[in-house]
Amino acid sequence: MRVLVVSQYFPPESGACANRVRSFVRGLKAEGHDVAVLTEKPCYPEGVIDEEYRGGLFKERIVDGVSVINTWVYTRPEASFLTRLLSYLTFMVMAVLGAGRTEGPFDVVLASSPPLTVGMAGWAVSKLKRARFVLDVRDLWPDVAVAMGEVENPAVIRVAKAVERFLYRQADGITAATERFCEHIGSTVDGAPPLKRIMNGTVPETFDQGDRRAEVRDALGVDPEDFVVTYAGIMGRAQGLPHILEAADQLEDEDDVVFHLRGRGAIKDQLVEEAHTRSLDNVRFFEYCPLEKAAAHMATSDALLVPLADDDLYRSFIPSKLFDSMASGRPVLLSVDGEAREILEEAEAGTFYPPEDGGALAERIRWLLDHPDECAEMGRRGKAYANTHCTRRAQAREMTDFLESLTEAEISVPQPQ
Repeated sequence: MRVLVVSQYFPPESGACANRVRSFVRGLKAEGHDVAVLTEKPCYPEGVIDEEYRGGLFKERIVDGVSVINTWVYTRPEASFLTRLLSYLTFMVMAVLGAGRTEGPFDVVLASSPPLTVGMAGWAVSKLKRARFVLDVRDLWPDVAVAMGEVENPAVIRVAKAVERFLYRQADGITAATERFCEHIGSTVDGAPPLKRIMNGTVPETFDQGDRRAEVRDALGVDPEDFVVTYAGIMGRAQGLPHILEAADQLEDEDDVVFHLRGRGAIKDQLVEEAHTRSLDNVRFFEYCPLEKAAAHMATSDALLVPLADDDLYRSFIPSKLFDSMASGRPVLLSVDGEAREILEEAEAGTFYPPEDGGALAERIRWLLDHPDECAEMGRRGKAYANTHCTRRAQAREMTDFLESLTEAEISVPQPQ
């Protein structure tokens, strides 16, 4: 089977999308399938194309036996609705042009969305290549963009909704990251194509770094007696992070509680300024770092935060951070209700608190401090659950099986003469 993967984000870019798509590519390749990738020149999230990728419209490379075509996109460091839209639109056009640089026919074109423009590119490429079109839905667009306040114009929302329905109808198969996403897709269009939930997952060996606890804490200048609560990831509006500072304020008299916030994003400067205004000595900010280093930081913490903003839409989400946090072997402080909470409680790997509720977060942390044995047991249970049920390897196997079932099915797809 020959598979052409279309994704705006792909390593060396970081983030949940890049990691999810990489796991699919590796899984397909490991099963002996021929895989090629169409993606942008690395520029996320800084908004600047990496120096080694500059010059020309395309850069072609071979990564682990996979042909990767990086396309030019419009990008700027100043993030705004217009710059994001231009980035999405230029990738849509360039991906279609880049498909012309691939050789021979393909059996499947797999496009990972959002943004919806990637889905449109994937659909167009599938027509050019006379291949089956499979849409991978990581987030519900435009609903997420509306919830985050990124899209407010009613006309734009109507167009985006129409594009969403069009893609669901045109797809020969759809995969989605949560069961709630599958329900949404099934209710959006009549006679939905074959549909399968493929959750995000983790790489257990990357997060198995508990034996480095003393070394990393010493490097970070952490007192051996400190109880470190860590958030590592994107610092955007969707994460609902300001309540963490409220919890830190309430726990400032607890000398042994320290908050570590590692990453980058649109509201990081705002958080730093707010922590300074509140004179919070128990909050430390760290720069973004590669996954392996972040994993070491997480594994040497005492509890890990997995938050999202307080919006009903996010009840349908399962943050990939949940699986990585459980794999770290530390109790999880989760503020995402719905399917994510069900997984956490099934694993008995931590505790839930209401989204954006700093007082509730402070209360849960006090409980963990008072129950060190149960705290350690939560970490052990979470690690065992993640290693058994939530690996990227299993995720990739599910995608491979799904694509193989589609290519074997009797679907009427014009074949090249």
